[in-house]
Parts: sequence; C-alpha cells; structure tokens
Amino acid sequence: MPAHPVENLLVLFPLGAVTALLAQFAPPGTVPLIDEEPGILAHILLSILAYGLFTIAVFQSLLLLVQDHQLKHKHPSGLIRNFPPLQTMESLLFGFLWAGWCLLSLSLVSGWLFLDNLFAQHPGAQDVAGLRGLGCVQRIVVGRTRLGWRGHKAIRWTLAGFCLLMLAYFGSKLVREFILHI
Repeated sequence: MPAHPVENLLVLFPLGAVTALLAQFAPPGTVPLIDEEPGILAHILLSILAYGLFTIAVFQSLLLLVQDHQLKHKHPSGLIRNFPPLQTMESLLFGFLWAGWCLLSLSLVSGWLFLDNLFAQHPGAQDVAGLRGLGCVQRIVVGRTRLGWRGHKAIRWTLAGFCLLMLAYFGSKLVREFILHI
C-alpha cells in the first residue's frame, strides 16, 4: 500500500506524456539546441525540475483550496469526492514544496558555481527574486514544521512564493530583453 493514496492524481503522467510527444513534433528551429558546459546544463535541468515541482505544488494548493471550500460548504462535487482526504492532499503539497525547495537551492548554488562571469550576464535581479521566492518557500516548510501552518495560510504562502519565482524568471527576462535591450 503506498504512503499516499494518489490514484486519482495520476492525471499528471498522461499530461507529461502528451507534452513530451508534442515537443517531438515541434517544427524545426522552434526548440533551440543547447551547447553548454555540463555544469550549466545541470543548472538548467535543476531549475526546470524545481519550477516544475513548484507548478505542481501551485495546482495542488488550488485543488486543496477548492476541496476545503467544498467540504466547508457541505457540497463536494463528484471530482473532489474522488480525491484523497484533505490531510493527504496537504501533505502532498508540502512534499512538492520541500522537493522543489531542495532542487531550487541546488539550482541557485550551481548557477553561482558554474557561471563564468556572473555579473556580465545580468542575473542580479533574477537572483534577488529567486532568493526571495526560495525564502518564501522555506518559510512555508518551516512554518508547517515548527508552527503547524495548514490550510489557507499554507496556500497563500505557496501562491506568493510561486509568484516571486515567476517574477524572478519572467520579470528579469522582460526587463533585460524588452526594456533594456540587453
């Protein structure tokens, strides 16, 4: 018997398979080839995995929010009725957050180690926002462990951390490419 009964959450596997198949049929030239050092490739892979886990955590938190709302108002829909218990959903959320935090920490460290000239590539704003997002996620995990944070507080912090991480990546890209033309 698995630690968490998540049979109904396995929709992620077909979604991942469809995404991988669609990427194989993308027109030539739409996916650039990456010709980088192994350390930079490790940094990129860790970043993608961390953002993927945080994206799953955000969807998990939104499902948790809907499930909590429907249970409190005593009208769970058919889909929510098939989900695991609220406590299991919540522990899955924190598992995703913990794994994402570990991968993002490794990603930031690898970026600092393997980027040859850190300041020539203008990652300053990206690093600051990334560290803030990492701190926000760390606060969620520590808040759960030490302060017993649950429910809406955990969901709000999860969404805030994800927004900071998205700002770290997309905000710095927007500023560099469209405003500063770097």
